Amino acid sequence: MNLRQTPPAAPDTTDAPASQASQAWPIGTDSFFQPRRAAFWLLAAWLANGLVYTVGLFATGFRVVPIAALLGLAVWSLYTLAFFALFRALDLLEQHPPEAYALAFAWGGLGAVHLALPANVAIQSLAAKLISPEFVAVWGPALAGPVTEEFLKLVGVLLLILVARNQFQTELSVLVVGAMAGLGFQVVENLSYTVRAAMNFPLESQVLPVLLNLVTRGLLSGLWTHAAYTTIAAYGVAWYLRHTERGPAARVAIALLCFGLAWFMHFFWNSPWLEDGFSDGPLGLALLLIVKGLPVLAAAAVFWRAAVRESGAHLHHLASCFVPERDLLRDDEWQRLGSPLERWRVRREMGRRHGRRARRLKGRLQREQLRLVMQAGTYGRGAHTLRHELAIRRIRARLDALVAPAPPAGGRATAGAG
Repeated sequence: MNLRQTPPAAPDTTDAPASQASQAWPIGTDSFFQPRRAAFWLLAAWLANGLVYTVGLFATGFRVVPIAALLGLAVWSLYTLAFFALFRALDLLEQHPPEAYALAFAWGGLGAVHLALPANVAIQSLAAKLISPEFVAVWGPALAGPVTEEFLKLVGVLLLILVARNQFQTELSVLVVGAMAGLGFQVVENLSYTVRAAMNFPLESQVLPVLLNLVTRGLLSGLWTHAAYTTIAAYGVAWYLRHTERGPAARVAIALLCFGLAWFMHFFWNSPWLEDGFSDGPLGLALLLIVKGLPVLAAAAVFWRAAVRESGAHLHHLASCFVPERDLLRDDEWQRLGSPLERWRVRREMGRRHGRRARRLKGRLQREQLRLVMQAGTYGRGAHTLRHELAIRRIRARLDALVAPAPPAGGRATAGAG
């Protein structure tokens, strides 16, 4: 059954030059290099300032505990690459060019961290004077962290949107940038804690504190801390941008509600709540982190699912309008176009049945189809999409030849088999 809607008539720019196609479809997308926009220079200035500050911050650690610092740098770099691999496996990185993710990650790790550290110290110092040092020792992280860190991470998302607003055409395109900003903050903060732990570690080992921080801050906390909080806060921004049919008051209310939820989750994580119900040993700490973190992970998953559904509907509409050819996008492929997990399951099944090469070819085919739909939806069909069309047909021919059933022994393949 064909689930596609009949596409509306669109200008035929298949054989037109790129300039003509651009005139027919003038929307386009901005790059993230916008020297004429104030947001670009504000972003660049804060990143440069944060880079200088962060390098100076780690310089002492590299002098005092060089092994721990280098090992920590290597471990948290691999940790970051694991998240990038996950996003790539789900085709989430197709939402923007690479510089968008580099800038978002850099903002979280350099700009937001640099601005949050002195602000956190100031808030805790003020609370110590107004209430008591004992109160700050227990509640200081919960009091300061959510206020400064959630706000500053989201500032980076807003700056990127102001630099290249029409890059953000789906809710998912905002969420993935928010997740990258949160990941950058998380990784640099974890590296900072790793180096400090090594400098103050009671034993001579410089390796053990790195491993302990990897387990506690990476494995037991990594899935439900900063990346998850910023994802939820970014969803409010995405909803504000995408649902222009709603009134300004409703859109602002949703954005504030998402930010408030992210703030509360961060506050709950940093607070001493539930600590009395668990032992002080390693097992008790692990259980405490899991119990606190699972609700955050579940909430983030709900927001991701909502954004993926909206993005899928958007991609389905674009594909119906601009890519009606069955040799470019078959009906079953069209159905999965908006579902990263479904596309991943198809690749996994392809690999199980036909081997790694078939899985890689299927992944390349899906990626080219996604790029074709997004390019055609932005600029229309033309010379700029021709390379994706040719790549799809070339990859499909290779894949069909690879997965075609072998002819019976002693017989010949019939014409058009496979």
